[in-house]
Amino acid sequence: MAKESQTILTGRDTEILESIDRFPLTPAQLCKLSATFSMPFCDVHNVRRRLRKLSASGLVKAFPYAVASFGSSPAYYQLTRAGYRLLHGHDAELPTRRFFDAIGQARHPHTWSLVDFLVHLFVVTHRADGEIRHFTRENSVAIKTSTITLRPDAGFQIWLNGRAYNFVVELDNGSERVRSRIDVESIERKIRGYDSHSQSLAAYDSSRYVVLFVTTRSPERLKHLMAAADSIMQNNQRTLFLGGNLDDLLNRQTLLTDCCFLTPQFSHTSMIPKV
Repeated sequence: MAKESQTILTGRDTEILESIDRFPLTPAQLCKLSATFSMPFCDVHNVRRRLRKLSASGLVKAFPYAVASFGSSPAYYQLTRAGYRLLHGHDAELPTRRFFDAIGQARHPHTWSLVDFLVHLFVVTHRADGEIRHFTRENSVAIKTSTITLRPDAGFQIWLNGRAYNFVVELDNGSERVRSRIDVESIERKIRGYDSHSQSLAAYDSSRYVVLFVTTRSPERLKHLMAAADSIMQNNQRTLFLGGNLDDLLNRQTLLTDCCFLTPQFSHTSMIPKV
């Protein structure tokens, strides 16, 4: 606590803490995300230097990623309890211990890919003069139906051109079966859950959302996911599911309006309708 009291935070430090509060970040990911800051970083070396100072102050903590990479394993940073309290207030209720603990190694590829997508989304939305609002981090929101409780990998609202668009993200790295007779853990079960929940929302309900399936696998996997959605949806006139390949999406500098997402009917469309 003594270290924290001696820390003088700059406006950019606060933006760093707010960013790490949303999702764990490597220095390279934070450097890219800083394009949305009031004062972006010039290079990743400056990012590492500032993160070391925040870590020495007890506000963030580094953990190693166990993923394939060039050279040494990169580190990702999470808030400490002191960092969380400094950001949210000392009387704020702390999240569960899992929020501050190291991510299980089995989740590393999933988390890395998810954050890559979200960082890119924040940057392209900023460049389009849009804003991401009401962001919810992985597993922090429960969408309940009569048969399943869904916990999206992320949820957010994009505000662009005077309109709001709601999304949830499901990052697919091929660890779950698309279809399963057992129907305990499968993409098909998630699709049924989202479709059931969507049917409970009125056509003009402001809380309606689109589910973005982002896959790290092959184009065939993406088509398999969308075909499953098409066969399950009760109302194919609603835009409920869109799918994209991560590598392709990360190369899209106008991601919001590029027709780079696949519909369940195998047509291509954009996240945000062009006006």
